[in-house]
Amino acid sequence: MDYQQMAQNEVVGYWRAILATLKQRGLLRERPRQGGMVVPHALAVMDQERVLFVLDMMRLGGVARERWLDRKLWHQWRAALSGRRVVVADGYGLVVVVGRHPGPVVAKRLPSIISLTPDVIPDGLYTVCLGMDNRGPVVLDLAGSERAILCGGCPGGGKSNLMESIILQLVTKHTPDEFQVAIVDTKEVDFGPVFARLPHLFMPVAHTMDEATALIGAVEQERLRRQAVMAHEGVNDWRKLVEPFPLLLAVIDEAADFAKTPVMDVLVESARKGRAMGVSFVVGTQLPSARVIDPQVRAALETAVAFRCRTHIESQAILGVGGAEKLDRPGLALAYLGGRWRTVQTLLVDDDAGGDLAQRAAVPQAPALSELETVLVRYAVEALGGRFIIGQLYQEFAGQMSKRALTKLGQRWEVRGWLTSPAHATDPRRVTDELLSLCSGDLLPGQGTGNGDRVIGVIGGDRDAPVVIGAGDRQIQEVTG
Repeated sequence: MDYQQMAQNEVVGYWRAILATLKQRGLLRERPRQGGMVVPHALAVMDQERVLFVLDMMRLGGVARERWLDRKLWHQWRAALSGRRVVVADGYGLVVVVGRHPGPVVAKRLPSIISLTPDVIPDGLYTVCLGMDNRGPVVLDLAGSERAILCGGCPGGGKSNLMESIILQLVTKHTPDEFQVAIVDTKEVDFGPVFARLPHLFMPVAHTMDEATALIGAVEQERLRRQAVMAHEGVNDWRKLVEPFPLLLAVIDEAADFAKTPVMDVLVESARKGRAMGVSFVVGTQLPSARVIDPQVRAALETAVAFRCRTHIESQAILGVGGAEKLDRPGLALAYLGGRWRTVQTLLVDDDAGGDLAQRAAVPQAPALSELETVLVRYAVEALGGRFIIGQLYQEFAGQMSKRALTKLGQRWEVRGWLTSPAHATDPRRVTDELLSLCSGDLLPGQGTGNGDRVIGVIGGDRDAPVVIGAGDRQIQEVTG
């Protein structure tokens, strides 16, 4: 028997098993006159790993579209095909995908509790473990493909726990110079003292609506500041800077508070444009509906994680499809990751583990400035009136630091917000109150006073427009245009 005949027999065998399962489930109807069954038609395409059955949408054999998307049907097909993985892709049409090789034996049910412990935290920069599926750990890249996450479901489903898990994993393995987090907790119960003490906070945790409005506005202003710095340096990605910005993660616990308001518009704008500037988002809601999650919100928050929902409609609001209404316990979530749907048992943050991880992250760090850097700052304040002028500093410290090193130091401190960004190319940077406090040892890195001047916006949001310098209290500042 030649290869072509063998391949044909293999395809026919798969298709017969698919039809037999449809018949067994009562999805095929009989022909009243001709006899036999009304069956769907498909075009088969085979490669080394799989067989694709592209269904003829005009000849589905009376099987409704939603029936093809029933995951229980997929599992029954898998059993009929000796463990081969079967899924149905739903795009412009329906495609039944059958793996040619039987998959590994997997557990039928995931553990109901998987605790967040240090050993499950992945090593990669800005990566976190979402939880476990039947194949093992599910890892998210908060600076890459999963930088804008929408999560939701019924109260108690696991949304807030997921947010806490993401924050604790990131602060455990990153310094405040590498990672900052902005938290909105209008319920005032989910992010308590453990999170309020983190040195990675971009601003204090926002509990009231006024505080939340100010924080979301400040995140957008920070995005604009980063945009201005990147335009000045001629780079199109924050990680290409000499001294990259810290990843800024905005965590919004309840999006329903801002539905159909200007604040939501600011949030969506920042999420949509923040990728290149290192600004990421995790936005949650207990009220998944079209009013809260409209098409613009879903488009800006590309990664969706749904916990147990009340109805098919709520699942569809989060994921774009049903399925989350069938989840049967807290912490179990449905997500579309890596090009496929995955059922994940998310990590549980218990009080002891969460407190230990946060305590580890809050351990005082080494001094932010070396002895020479401290002397540099004091000279700039006392002799240069707070101006960080490279040429004059080089004349004073020529034997101790090169002009190139001074230039890089000024750029690095500007990115961190320790020096102001000059409004014009000929203007010098200035020492901020935060840098002065670090110099005197009053502050740890990441615990800024917020009293120094810094970039607060770009006129008209234009990359080529001059930046605006103002008081760095990180309150909402109007950006004209």
